[in-house]
Amino acid sequence: MKKRRRLKKKPVILLIFFISILFIFTFNVTTSRYLKEFSGEASDVVAVPILSLDNPTFSYTNKNLLPGYTDESDFYVNNYDGNNRNEVLMKYSLKIELDSVIPVKVTLTSEDGTEIVLNENKTSEYELPYNTEMRTKFHIKIEWDEKDNSYEYAGKDITLVIDLIAIQVV
Repeated sequence: MKKRRRLKKKPVILLIFFISILFIFTFNVTTSRYLKEFSGEASDVVAVPILSLDNPTFSYTNKNLLPGYTDESDFYVNNYDGNNRNEVLMKYSLKIELDSVIPVKVTLTSEDGTEIVLNENKTSEYELPYNTEMRTKFHIKIEWDEKDNSYEYAGKDITLVIDLIAIQVV
């Protein structure tokens, strides 16, 4: 009788062994279907914002800066630099800062001759295109009224700065 029991245990052990091997084989095959490695390269070019301001040149000295003095100049806002063009949609505004105790009047006009209203020394926003080259002309005029000729202004300086402020439109 003892021999029969031994024979009965062997098939059960063999069955468990074969099921284990079958499970290990099946598990490896099924997981290998979902585990893959990919390698590759990607390159991208970042869009370049290009915006330039061709500033006017003003020179103020004690010899030419007197009551009744007027100075005018054109300046340009460009979206290209000769080789490259702007690739980003942007908006810009101009800010005119005048540091002076001398009572001069600054007038800014667009290329069609329309006077531009300055709000807190700043223009409204203009769109800067990215698909075509653009050159916008502005005209600035500085005037010192001849009647306002107080001795308090003698020897004083004028500093004029034109800032170009730009933001990217999303």
